Amino acid sequence: MITLDLYELKNLMVDLSELGAANYAKIQAPGKDMISQREAFSLFQSCRVRRWEKKGLINRVRAGSAKNSKVLYSRAELMAADRAERLNSAINQ
Repeated sequence: MITLDLYELKNLMVDLSELGAANYAKIQAPGKDMISQREAFSLFQSCRVRRWEKKGLINRVRAGSAKNSKVLYSRAELMAADRAERLNSAINQ
């Protein structure tokens, strides 16, 4: 049985609504959803982004075919991985 106090439940609802809005924005304008690796690392910490990528929770895309072309991540995928990690830690305390 999972029990959450009202404060945790409220925060969960806010997080899920933000995630829904991000996914809607991704559908409406896919190009605007993509952020650079530098921005992803600053928003979500580089170690976490790399861990999520190893686990297959997020995918990275190169902006070009060159080896040194810009690496991009989906903001919606990053937010989903972040929320899932936070929810997992809240449930499995």
